[in-house]
Amino acid sequence: MKKEILQNLTNEVKTCRRYTLNAIKKAEEGKISSAISMLDIAQTAKTCASKAHEELWKASEGKLNDTEFQLFADAETLDKDIQKAYQAIQQARN
Repeated sequence: MKKEILQNLTNEVKTCRRYTLNAIKKAEEGKISSAISMLDIAQTAKTCASKAHEELWKASEGKLNDTEFQLFADAETLDKDIQKAYQAIQQARN
């Protein structure tokens, strides 16, 4: 079960990061609607990553190896990525 949770967390973190980068790119290109769509997908992936983050903590009882801990920490920084994309969209609107 822990392996599945790790895989899910990995996928959601990668998806969130990919779509936030795409949202920033679209915003810089002036494609606001596309940027918002990308940000929406990124936010959904972040929600799923947060759920997997909590499941991993429970399944591991707080005992994570270095690789697991790095992934765990990466999931905690997704809010910053989302915020950067949101700011890029706001800036493109002005």
